[in-house]
Amino acid sequence: MFPEFDGGMEWGGGAADPDGIYYVNINEIPWLMQMVETRRADGTSVPSGEQDYMAFCASCHGLDRAGNPTGGFPSLIDVGSRKPREQLSLITRQGAGRMPAFDQLSDAQRNAILDYVLGVAPPSASRREEGQAAPTSMNTTPPYAFSGFRRWSDAEGFPAIKPPWGTLNAVDLNTGEIKWKVPLGEYPQLKARGIPPTGTENYGGPVVTAGGLVFIGATADETIRAFDKQTGAILWQAELPFGGNATPSTYMINGRQFVVISAGGGKSGRPAGDRIMAFALPEAK
Repeated sequence: MFPEFDGGMEWGGGAADPDGIYYVNINEIPWLMQMVETRRADGTSVPSGEQDYMAFCASCHGLDRAGNPTGGFPSLIDVGSRKPREQLSLITRQGAGRMPAFDQLSDAQRNAILDYVLGVAPPSASRREEGQAAPTSMNTTPPYAFSGFRRWSDAEGFPAIKPPWGTLNAVDLNTGEIKWKVPLGEYPQLKARGIPPTGTENYGGPVVTAGGLVFIGATADETIRAFDKQTGAILWQAELPFGGNATPSTYMINGRQFVVISAGGGKSGRPAGDRIMAFALPEAK
């Protein structure tokens, strides 16, 4: 799938100035979209707990239960050592974070899924109490299930296509033409090899000022940058303690203009934090 589930313009949005120029960052990274059978290769049915996991859980947490931390979906491998079963059951009922509530699941389905995730073998027919129904999957469980959100990466973990992988763009809304397009962000390990900026996956939008600058964080290299709104040239940049995955704001106090950004990180597999960073020109003496 291209340009990916979070591809093109994402939730950070863009910025427009009175001249009708729209400044927007986009992702250009391929992801894999794959359906897998809910039956095994020999034709036998997958156990009900695993089958319902495929249908309801694998799209976010993956068939291998490894999750997608960069997308906010935690690994479920060995999750029993981190959370008690009762808490996991409650989360499936009420939801948490990006996970919706799955209150439509029957108790049998919920317990079968938890057994599968926690590695608990379901009881055999001979061990079930008399009159106790066996956990069964819903009749509507599809024959195929989505394998989960997965980026298409090369052996080093970088996007498996030619860069740029993330760009900042200036679009003339009066004509529909792209005025300029430049890579947004870079990977230090590639820079050390002499590779020009490739752009990175980016989350968080830009702000444009009357002074002709476009400020944006968003990148996976924990950096905020100022671009010339006419040419796309980088005029300034500063390191952030964590990723600036938020749209900057600008304000003025006593005639001195500030640019502030929330540096919370946590996207693109990067560390998370809780800083708010403000920048300004030196005070006039």
